[in-house]
Amino acid sequence: MKILHVSTIIEWRGGDNQMLTTYNILKKYQDLQQIIFCAKDSVLEQKCREQKISYYSASRKSKYSLKFLRELINTLKKEKIDILHVHDSKAFTLSLLAIRLFPNLKFIYSRKRNNKVTKNFFKVKKYNSSRIDKIICVSEAVKDVLKPVLKDHHKVRVIYDGIDVDYLSASSNSGILHRDYNIPEGTKLIGNIAGLTKQKDLFTFLESARLIEESFSGKIKFILVGQGPLEKELKQHANKLGLANDIIFTGFRNDVAQILPEFDLFMISSETEGLPLSVLEAFACKVPVVATAAGGTGEAVIHEHTGMISPVKDAASLAENVKKVLENNQLKDFMVANAFDLVHEKFSLEVMQKNYYELYKSI
Repeated sequence: MKILHVSTIIEWRGGDNQMLTTYNILKKYQDLQQIIFCAKDSVLEQKCREQKISYYSASRKSKYSLKFLRELINTLKKEKIDILHVHDSKAFTLSLLAIRLFPNLKFIYSRKRNNKVTKNFFKVKKYNSSRIDKIICVSEAVKDVLKPVLKDHHKVRVIYDGIDVDYLSASSNSGILHRDYNIPEGTKLIGNIAGLTKQKDLFTFLESARLIEESFSGKIKFILVGQGPLEKELKQHANKLGLANDIIFTGFRNDVAQILPEFDLFMISSETEGLPLSVLEAFACKVPVVATAAGGTGEAVIHEHTGMISPVKDAASLAENVKKVLENNQLKDFMVANAFDLVHEKFSLEVMQKNYYELYKSI
């Protein structure tokens, strides 16, 4: 069985990361042959080269590129693909055009985000195409967003993304951040790992940071790991709030497994999410989590059981929940232990591997 994974993303985002994870965890199955089709000069193409993954790439200089579509069609013909699995919305649209030439090709779309789907004629027609065999959602929240648009709900299946729990749980606090940024010993670190984009609502993160700093008596620093289009605006806002000396923007780092255990608390302020992997990674590293109730986040972060949940865009609630965790070691230890058990049971690579293999075989 030949599977072609398709992504049009140029940058490195959670969706591409999980697509690559899906590829890698299924390599052991001899009856599956996987190939990746990606944008030329994308981060994904670079990773395919580094990992010696079988792939094709095509230029995508515009939102919907005819060159990308043409090369995709050529690849489908050349490789005689059985299942086309697309991993972002632009790839979804282009691939629906491509498969018109391949009547026997099976088609899967993975949806990661819970942003609302506009119920117009074209979207309804697109999501209800008879050529779609399965739509995979990363959380129940993402599935709920699609329900009003879809006529056949049986085509939708939730498969949670997984992480390498054993690898992450073996990581320990090595003090990298303290050394790299000359952070004084005994300073509490509250961090987030995210693209600096609108979806992540890091302005609320900064507003919460200001409130936390005002009420916290000890030494504290806030760490934002990631890059994105809002970096300049976020730095300006931090300065405006008087946080210039207390917020560290690290930019992109490829040592997340090493730096995450150094956080005393992980605070995520997103306004939309499918199910953020960074939260699951924090669980595996036994870092307490305070999060907003964005999308599927609440399917992992259960209030006062595996973490603390605040309403979206509520900086005051986030700050209050952070304060509760920092001041109550018993609550913190209780939530960390429960979160660690949950990520093992529900969000491991082994569970994800089993679910995807069964999916492909069923199709």
